Amino acid sequence: MKITKKVLVLMVTLALTLTSATAVAFADVDYSQWNSQAAYPSDVINTPLFTPVKFLIDQKVFTGYSDGTFKPENQITRAEVAVALTKMTNRTSSLAAMETVDKFNDLAGYGWAKGYINTMADAGIVKGMSGTSFAPAKNISYAELITMLIRTKGGAASEIEGYGTWPNNYIQYAQTYNLLGDVVITDWNAAATRGDTAKLMYRMMPKN
Repeated sequence: MKITKKVLVLMVTLALTLTSATAVAFADVDYSQWNSQAAYPSDVINTPLFTPVKFLIDQKVFTGYSDGTFKPENQITRAEVAVALTKMTNRTSSLAAMETVDKFNDLAGYGWAKGYINTMADAGIVKGMSGTSFAPAKNISYAELITMLIRTKGGAASEIEGYGTWPNNYIQYAQTYNLLGDVVITDWNAAATRGDTAKLMYRMMPKN
């Protein structure tokens, strides 16, 4: 069947029109939002903290503040770290049951963290300040933080004991195995920052 010149012209014109319309439609798409940093805290974008903070937020281990920031220089409490460690180690399945356990007598007002604290205490990852006190509002020190993080890995207790007493044994273990990365700690008794906590957690978490 022969195609007349008029029909051929019509077909070519229609094809060009559709191509033009499609080009306009795709040009209207804002590709800048695809895999964008805009969904993450504004104060870590274009900083070395972006990768660890993004990873921890994606894994639902950490969250930013409601004003859209992460506040990496803020200190972090023992209760907040217990929550993050529970999520980091995928031990959230027993939270409801652990909320009814009374391991410590100073968790009034910490219903949001009680199950997490008890879960981590039951796993031997966190310990109280005494047999009955956890001190949930106390800012965590770098020594406490690295101790808890190392305990999440398990299996190193005998080697750590060989390094002496706490906290020097955990500090030496961390330094021996380069667990600190680019986090420089000059005072292990100082309160850890959210930024350093994010870096250390990211360094010790599996990336698969």
